[in-house]
Amino acid sequence: MENLATLEEGFQKTSKGLGFFGGENIGFLDLACGTLLGPVSVIEAFSGVKFLRQETTPGLIQWAEKFRAHEAVKPYMPTPEEFIAFANKKFNVE
Repeated sequence: MENLATLEEGFQKTSKGLGFFGGENIGFLDLACGTLLGPVSVIEAFSGVKFLRQETTPGLIQWAEKFRAHEAVKPYMPTPEEFIAFANKKFNVE
């Protein structure tokens, strides 16, 4: 969780309140971090541990919502529920 605090701090500094790591547009770091959103949602569902929490990573939560909703991402990125359903099927979890 300490690493997420560092990532939150870095996000706050680099985004300048504009929504993405590089400002108002999606950049390389957004894409790199965005690829982790699906696996993180599955790990959270399976373990019961919330990694992104409003009290510790509010900027990252807003970033994740904005990233998932972006017109360049939304058509191609499954929802957290779809990631979880896929993992349940893949690992035979009922």
